[in-house]
Amino acid sequence: MVIDRRTFLIGSTGILISDDKKSSGAPVRLGSPNPDRWHPLTRSLLERARRVGSSGECGSKRDAERAIRRFAGGTGNEKRLALEWVESAECAHDHLSGLGLDALLDIGPTSFWGRARPPVYSDEKAFDRAFEVRMMANELLSVERQDRMLMAPKLLAKATAMTANLSNEAVFEIRAVSAQIGWLETSLAYAAAHAISNVEALLSMGESERSVAIDHQLKIIEIYEGGLMATWEVADTLICVTRSA
Repeated sequence: MVIDRRTFLIGSTGILISDDKKSSGAPVRLGSPNPDRWHPLTRSLLERARRVGSSGECGSKRDAERAIRRFAGGTGNEKRLALEWVESAECAHDHLSGLGLDALLDIGPTSFWGRARPPVYSDEKAFDRAFEVRMMANELLSVERQDRMLMAPKLLAKATAMTANLSNEAVFEIRAVSAQIGWLETSLAYAAAHAISNVEALLSMGESERSVAIDHQLKIIEIYEGGLMATWEVADTLICVTRSA
């Protein structure tokens, strides 16, 4: 069954947001039945998400790199982290495809962004509030649109292989390469939306606003604000692409 997310949000949480308000720069209306349902810091993060999502500005490589370095410094990996910048998700896909399936399979799982400790939910209400925040952040940051942009090169590779009269084995390998690239990939819109949700969950369970756990989540949000669209982890290298207009 397909559930329209906007209808779900309005019906289940009372969150009111419309495209005309997003584009006009009006503040986000967080119309929860209880105005104190979300922590003030969470509400401020959602407002920041609205501004980023509606600005239409291109990302800045310099700002993004500075934010990544700050985040890496907090995990003790700044010195050995190399950043490689590419122009687009298509360029990243082409570059990684050139490594070949065997080399991609030898690369370990992504871990850089996962170093920010996620919350362990202590009660159902905390989970519900964090879930509502996550849905709102997804909408404001256009997570689905960003995902489609990252998926496009994979779909193109598959379609090209299917129409090129390649052998079944060759088509399978191309699809496997794209799938493995997906495992190395992190959408920063997705990560930022998740971080905002994590902040609400951590705060609702008594975490201090100045705690290390909260600070890590805030740095992920700052990195997306700085202009980073996505990364692909290859050993101690992050392949990076900034947001485009």
